[in-house]
Amino acid sequence: MDSNDGLSGARIDIGEIAIREQWRCRLPSLVVAAARDGADLDSTVVGLANVEDGVDAETGTAYRIGSITKTFTAVIVLTLAERGELGLDAPVGAYLSGTSFGDVPLRYLLAHSGGLQREVPVDMWESMRGPDRAELRAAFGKVELVDGPGARWHYSNLGYAVLGQIVEDVTGTSCAELIDTQLLSPLGLTSTSWVRPPAAAVGYRVDPYADIVHREPDMDQASVGVAGQLWSTADDLLAWGHALAGGSPDVVSPRVVDAMHTLQVMVDRRGWTSGWGLGLILDRRPSCILAGHTGAMPGFLSGLSIERESRSVAVVLTNVTRGAAVGRLAADVAERVAAARPEPKSPWRPSAAYPAELRGVLGRWWSEADETVFTWRTDGLHAYLASAPETSDTRFGQEAADTYRAVAGRMTGERLLVRRDRDGNVVGLEWATYPFTRSPR
Repeated sequence: MDSNDGLSGARIDIGEIAIREQWRCRLPSLVVAAARDGADLDSTVVGLANVEDGVDAETGTAYRIGSITKTFTAVIVLTLAERGELGLDAPVGAYLSGTSFGDVPLRYLLAHSGGLQREVPVDMWESMRGPDRAELRAAFGKVELVDGPGARWHYSNLGYAVLGQIVEDVTGTSCAELIDTQLLSPLGLTSTSWVRPPAAAVGYRVDPYADIVHREPDMDQASVGVAGQLWSTADDLLAWGHALAGGSPDVVSPRVVDAMHTLQVMVDRRGWTSGWGLGLILDRRPSCILAGHTGAMPGFLSGLSIERESRSVAVVLTNVTRGAAVGRLAADVAERVAAARPEPKSPWRPSAAYPAELRGVLGRWWSEADETVFTWRTDGLHAYLASAPETSDTRFGQEAADTYRAVAGRMTGERLLVRRDRDGNVVGLEWATYPFTRSPR
């Protein structure tokens, strides 16, 4: 993967963390990998992908990623909504008939706030086989609501199975096929698949009373597969996390990325540290907001964590059913990557000039006793609060003469106007209707 910002991240040594977690949790194998803005930083692989045959895990070993699959499904749904082919606020009943939850908006299903029961009401766990399409459709009439639509967060694999069927009915193509053609192929995720790849890790359950493992069967989720069927590798998931952070706008559009990272419902309603966007878990850390997803299937756990601003991504994969907090581990690594100050890999070079129309605009301005500094950088006009330069940066795009729009950062979307006198001299600014003057008033 190539870096896009001219910076290479400082190396994050995660080897010691991985080895400690693998021993402490008794994991057959553990993969921990990190990247920043598309550039691989570090990866550690510990243990055996196949215990019986003594096969070591490698960075390219495929693992079942479980519910991280849902992030791919969410992108397909949001992309269709962006194209106008379905409506996020339309109810399920607008697309599927004969259900017991026809008034639930699609948006709520993406954020697990639709009130649907957790699982499809069919036998899956004894047979280790999901329902076929006809069985799934029949089960929709038996679904229970555990709460009213939008009342609270309640995780539902069923909700994503419903979304998969809606996608199929709207497009005439299965959701899995759309994921293949619109996401996996364009991003080059050639090691991500719906069936067990050759030489994939074997899933295990660790015996609670002895240091031995027991093989777990591979569940075929069938028509529920868009909620948790995929297999993938650390490298593919790093690339996918980069796309979910906005690094592949031709495949995952900026509007889809924004929607996924925008809070829809609080999970932790006491501390407000954890919530859900449209397809992504959102966790508030002291230094940043992390997004991502976890996965759990018999024999496998997985974690994907993203810090959007720096496009920092961490991936954790292991072949065990229970016993490892992979989501926390991935988030810890992603937070460390985001906090590490990247080192320049090329010299800074000055611009030849800045636009003549910004003469008289750059520098210090005041509004409501707050001092704001306007600057020109290679990517355009910026502004930041003098009291908080590292957290308040705003970037503007020009719309017309003396008219700009905040496109990233504080007050995104608000208009900036340049006021001039009869001689063309800049005499004031107006941003979000607030006047800015050269001295405090």
